[in-house]
Amino acid sequence: MKRLRFYFQILLLTGLVTVFASCEKNDVTDVEQTFYLRHKGADMPIWVRGNVQSDKIVLYLHGGPGDCAMCYRYYLQALEKTVGVAYWDQRIAGSSSGKVDPKTLTYEQFGEDAYYAIKLLKERYPSAKIYLLAHSFGVELAWQFLTTNDNQQIVNGLMAVNGTFSTYRWLYQVREWVLQEAKRQQRSEIEKYALDHPITAENLPTYNWEELYRRMVDLGGNPVSLYDDKKYVLNYLFATPNTALGQFTHGKAYEEYGKTEIRTFEKSSQLRQIRIPVALFWGKKDGVVPLGVASETRTLLTATTSKLVTFENSWHEPFVTETDRFVEEVLDFVK
Repeated sequence: MKRLRFYFQILLLTGLVTVFASCEKNDVTDVEQTFYLRHKGADMPIWVRGNVQSDKIVLYLHGGPGDCAMCYRYYLQALEKTVGVAYWDQRIAGSSSGKVDPKTLTYEQFGEDAYYAIKLLKERYPSAKIYLLAHSFGVELAWQFLTTNDNQQIVNGLMAVNGTFSTYRWLYQVREWVLQEAKRQQRSEIEKYALDHPITAENLPTYNWEELYRRMVDLGGNPVSLYDDKKYVLNYLFATPNTALGQFTHGKAYEEYGKTEIRTFEKSSQLRQIRIPVALFWGKKDGVVPLGVASETRTLLTATTSKLVTFENSWHEPFVTETDRFVEEVLDFVK
């Protein structure tokens, strides 16, 4: 990465956002540009790569929360031959930095950050259409963004990958998946645990979802490990801006989020307000966010042009296990 060549400040709406930009390469068919969005203590990098001349930019909303964006470029890079791809590290995630108060780790704040990130992209590439490619927690972020004010007007579509619209419905479907798999695998002790611990809207504030989650993992709900792929590991270590020290220390900041904020997430009624095209991409074997969530999501999207694409041989990250087909489906959607 070349040294910072220039910077500028832009006041966006409230005047609270500072943006730094650095240009690395500016061939319109093979762009490499990096911007830094500074907002409420967070310095958040946005890397733009690929063919921005297409006037289409896919903004990747990574999961976690607290994961990284550029580390998944390994699987998404083929998109860059056809469209531009923007990789954004959220606050206290990936390579983002700054002095961030963990109290800002709220859905409202994540949605606000996304708004400014998209506004920045639109200022840099005014003729480009912006498509959101959201995975896992990134889907929650996307629904938060899209159901706030008139934010739908500044993007052209959403591809939601194995993510939820409601913490309650997510846990409900995880329990259903656990019951089904425990019975199929003849794991009577896990089946008994799930039967003894139903999830309801009333017990959601105190439900021990971590214990249910552990049993889902034990049943093979997401057996794929990125670190089993040596090429991925080498790429992560030497070709991404992320560091192990930063990446694996983010979790502490999200302790309070896991106890309180996550339990409040509920967008069921608001999904009916979505008007932009939506595609649901789902690993059919996923136990982390089971296929039942996709079915419920599609039912709620009554006003959109929506479709469900299932990946038969995938779990929570279909772009890892069926990379070529995943890229094809993304390009088909944005075309």
